[in-house]
Amino acid sequence: MLSLTTRELFLKYRAIFISVMLFLVIDSSILISNIYNSVKIAESAVSINLGGRQRMLSQRTTKVLLSLQDDIRRGVPQDADLKELALVVDLFDTTLKGFRDGGTVTGGDGRPTHLVQVETDKAHQLVRDAYEIWTPYLVKLQPLLKGTGFSQEELEDATTYARANNLKLLGLMNDLTSDLERTADRRATILRWFQIVGLTFVILNVLYTVIISIRDLMRGDRDLAKARKETEEILGTVKEGLFLLDREYRLGSQYSKSLGEVLRRDVSPEMPFLPVLEEMVSKDVFDSAKDYIELLFGDRVKEALIVSLNPLSQVEVRSREGEKSRYLSFNFNRVLEEGKIAHLLVTVQDVTELVHLTTLLEAAKGQSRVEVEVLLRLLNTDASVLRQFLDNVGKGLAQINERLRSEDDSEQARLHLLNYIMRIVHGIKGEAAALNIDMFEGYAHAFETELVGMREKGEVRGEDMVRITVLLDGFYERLASITNIAEKMSGAGSGADADEKYLQAFIGGMQNLVARIAGDERKEVAIASDVEAIARLPRRIANELNGIAIQLLRNAVKHGIEMPDEREAQGKPASGEIRVECKETGHDEYEFAVRDDGRGISVSRIREALVQKGLFTKEEADALSVEAVMLQLFEPGFSTAAEADRDAGRGVGLDVVAEEIMKLRGHLTLNSKAQAFTEFRIRFSL
Repeated sequence: MLSLTTRELFLKYRAIFISVMLFLVIDSSILISNIYNSVKIAESAVSINLGGRQRMLSQRTTKVLLSLQDDIRRGVPQDADLKELALVVDLFDTTLKGFRDGGTVTGGDGRPTHLVQVETDKAHQLVRDAYEIWTPYLVKLQPLLKGTGFSQEELEDATTYARANNLKLLGLMNDLTSDLERTADRRATILRWFQIVGLTFVILNVLYTVIISIRDLMRGDRDLAKARKETEEILGTVKEGLFLLDREYRLGSQYSKSLGEVLRRDVSPEMPFLPVLEEMVSKDVFDSAKDYIELLFGDRVKEALIVSLNPLSQVEVRSREGEKSRYLSFNFNRVLEEGKIAHLLVTVQDVTELVHLTTLLEAAKGQSRVEVEVLLRLLNTDASVLRQFLDNVGKGLAQINERLRSEDDSEQARLHLLNYIMRIVHGIKGEAAALNIDMFEGYAHAFETELVGMREKGEVRGEDMVRITVLLDGFYERLASITNIAEKMSGAGSGADADEKYLQAFIGGMQNLVARIAGDERKEVAIASDVEAIARLPRRIANELNGIAIQLLRNAVKHGIEMPDEREAQGKPASGEIRVECKETGHDEYEFAVRDDGRGISVSRIREALVQKGLFTKEEADALSVEAVMLQLFEPGFSTAAEADRDAGRGVGLDVVAEEIMKLRGHLTLNSKAQAFTEFRIRFSL
């Protein structure tokens, strides 16, 4: 049931409610009618256009038959005439069927278009009359449509029939086109009258609404004095500081009684607000707050978009001598008058206790959450694999440190160093993702993001090197934290047992990575592996292959495997497959391969990306060979991804693969077929 307040509200404004409902009904009716008649008029336009084309096609058929006779007499090849005859007959026949039954036909622009069935009785009769002529005509044309094996008599028979019935068929198509034009004119007239009547009702309804609104406004003026008194009572009882701020940054005449107590300042109507605020907060906060208030008074930015920018949401204020630090929260809301911003409604609360409690709680929760999460991840990781990962991280950080100390200070050298660091950090991120160590993966991703930002500026400055050093220290802190935990875990075993555990971790890491990325991408991906030979390889080489596998698997899931519905539309299983193999091909010679059954590598897409990123002009990109285009995938910073995330878009993955292959002194073979597969095959020798 409606509450008393709601019922009274409806009864008070029922005339306006009814007027609005009528407006919506009328407006909706006009809109629906416009849409319906527009569609019908568009269909009529297609029909008229194709009806006119039918007239031309009937003439072209006769013309082609006569031309064919002439070519035979002159001994000229008839291929062009036969080809045109087949085209003209097919267009006329399918279009005539479209007029009779409706359906998709070839439009005037050569593209498929929908032709609706004719509507009027006259049009139906004209189509039936046309079929009476066209059906035997089509039978006589069949021998000619099959190719050059027709006889002179068959050609003469078809030509004679064409001469006898051409004008009849032309007349029927003329009459059909005229009938279609009359139907379109009738629809246009109906649409115009419907719009005129509807707009008349809308105008009358608006006038009625205006009259009712004026009457209600006059009634509302009588209630204004009462409302003002009630407002004063509210302002006298609320505990928060409430006041209005005008465009001159002055307090309004009405504010809550507790405002002075919260601010611990004397307040008065029309008092300037900014000098009071300047006394209470630091200069940086004051400058930001002033800019924020100016932004709120501006008309260009929506309030919801800048609410998170409020520098006074929880701000420390200067305390008087002998008082503890205090925190106040200022919240600002726009007050609109006639659609324009007139004031800001400001709410001030003392949130000192809340800030202190929140700080303590978040510190405790954050520390506990990180420690528990890391511990759970590490307990599920094989100790030997974890130690190998930590060793790899330590070596990578040491290499970065060494290059930071030894690298010369030229701008070009800094850029090379930046790409070198990105490859190492990207490799660490990939290994951490495979082991589900979010602490390292998240930090590496943030590290990588800052490095990308430095590279995109076009120059790497000295202060950027300082920032890299700070980020490197953060890596060392995390490495030390996890190393302490790893030292307390059990040993890895030795011999065959250690090899088996390493192999299981290698396969498990690949499966974890593929499952996580596929889940993020909402794809279905299965991974098959035949990598027993990994266990027989030296750990250094096995680790390099692991790094290569991580980057190639990430690319395969992100770029290669299609969405399930896309795969099914191509006749593929909904679930994609990635196969990883490592086999010994000879004495101390091995082959490592990663193959997916996805969409393949699009050379045209790579060319477009090269042009969009400004690396080549369109002419230069088009002139590149397929091999040269493929090589661009391995260039630092190049990616075809539309936007970057933690799995793609940095242009680092294949750069890392190229670096690892160089370490192996291996040879890469890249094969790809559109909509079929992509395969990376690496051959190397021990």
